[in-house]
Amino acid sequence: MSISLKILKKKYSGCRQCQELVKNRSSVVFGSKHMNASKVLIIGEAPGKKEDELEVPFVGRSGEILNGFLEEIGLSRDEVFITNTILCRPPKNRNPKIQELKNCKTRLNECIKLVDPEVIITLGNFSTQYLLNTKEGITMLRGKIYEKEGYKILPMLHPANLLYNGMSKKLVKQFRSDFKKVKQLI
Repeated sequence: MSISLKILKKKYSGCRQCQELVKNRSSVVFGSKHMNASKVLIIGEAPGKKEDELEVPFVGRSGEILNGFLEEIGLSRDEVFITNTILCRPPKNRNPKIQELKNCKTRLNECIKLVDPEVIITLGNFSTQYLLNTKEGITMLRGKIYEKEGYKILPMLHPANLLYNGMSKKLVKQFRSDFKKVKQLI
């Protein structure tokens, strides 16, 4: 029996595996509002405060940056599926713990299979290291296309890097270059 993203979302909406996260979250942030398969799957790290409140990933300032780069290659947010390595906001936006990543692994794998994208964009270290099964950092991996289990994976810096670095011209150029590769892959 084939399940849909909507059914998968419902299955995990009451997840209680990570007690520390359950105590601190407002909601489970499953993924994009639309629940359709997509040519592009974007995987971030973890929900932030605004994402936790609205139950949608990448809706803050990083999301605005991401939306802008998607638009530059002719994609709208509704044409991609966005999720995170973990479903719940870590306290004080700390990094996800290893056990939390493991607890969400089955869900993320199911999500990837259901979306069945032509390209997976990993944003930052956690999603990149998870998908590529490596300890190598994002700065060494970004901008290169990897193939794993039939999926093309393109690691990128997290859009928050642009915020932290004052929209540095060098980083903006890297993002544009990486997003052009996405356009070529689809």
